[in-house]
Amino acid sequence: MKWITTIACVSFAVTIAAETVVWTMFLHRLRNRYPQQWLHAAQPLVWQDRTLLSARSTMMYLSNRDYLESLDLDGAHYCGRYRSLLLATYWLTVAAGMAALTALAFHGW
Repeated sequence: MKWITTIACVSFAVTIAAETVVWTMFLHRLRNRYPQQWLHAAQPLVWQDRTLLSARSTMMYLSNRDYLESLDLDGAHYCGRYRSLLLATYWLTVAAGMAALTALAFHGW
């Protein structure tokens, strides 16, 4: 594998891992500490039983600031506090994925 492709693919894998950890921790805390906000975010009640969660739906909820419409002020504050971090890791993963695909297209495997 060419070095530029290796760097791009490893960067993509690292950003996916980082986004997954940050996103999962956010959802876990949201569900446990702010159940009213969890319901407002339209997250499934049970996500251990192979319920598909979508990072995109969570990021759209945060990006559009829909959490501000909730009556749970503490939950809305929690979402606002972690909004930038979650959106940054999400878009960094998208950018790293594009870079990996570009490296593969132009430099090959």
